[in-house]
Amino acid sequence: LRRALFLVGSALAALVLLAVWASWHVAGERTPIKNLKLTAPIRMGADTVERGRLFSMVAVLLILFFTAGFMLGREAFGPREELSTANVGGARVAVLRDREYYPVLLKTLSRANKSIHIAMFLFKSDTDTIDRIVEILVAKARQGLDVKVVLEDSVDSNELTYRRLLDNGVSVRFDSRAVTTHVKLVIVDGKIVFVGSHNFSYSAMERNHESTAMIVDYKLAADMEKYFQKIWRGG
Repeated sequence: LRRALFLVGSALAALVLLAVWASWHVAGERTPIKNLKLTAPIRMGADTVERGRLFSMVAVLLILFFTAGFMLGREAFGPREELSTANVGGARVAVLRDREYYPVLLKTLSRANKSIHIAMFLFKSDTDTIDRIVEILVAKARQGLDVKVVLEDSVDSNELTYRRLLDNGVSVRFDSRAVTTHVKLVIVDGKIVFVGSHNFSYSAMERNHESTAMIVDYKLAADMEKYFQKIWRGG
């Protein structure tokens, strides 16, 4: 429906543009200067005034249709921020597929005002995409939020992220070597939980087929918080 409205709006804008051209063409048909008699003051005739009013009206319509077409086009073809959610047992759940995850994650982390707890198998911060997550975590830690990150010890790529977070005041540690932490878990403000297949890597955010559930529910978040604290303690 949005695309159909966009096409209709574009067609109307084209028609209005044609009308403007026609109006301008008619208004431009004036008496040659050599035929004018300047023995009396030049006065604007009623037809000239009418053409001016018509031109003004058409110009306004053109602007309105252009604006409507632009907004409809952006809505029809541009990125959509709204998520399809469902209520499951009182919790609000959204499934974030492939490229849907990253912008929602950034927005949620940026709006955190209490805590951010992350347990991640791969946190590879060698690209601007993932570096943005590191920057947010550092900024939130400096604001006084409770920011904790647990990384899988066996993944060499996590070393860079570990050092960067540690050097910038973020509480970060590797998991116990006795067990592999393959989870991809983010808990924000004790309320919002991300759990699924997305690692914090460029490939996961921009290339791979991935799927992560975002769950908004205090009760479930509290349960996942207990799980996170177990991992944090090396359990």
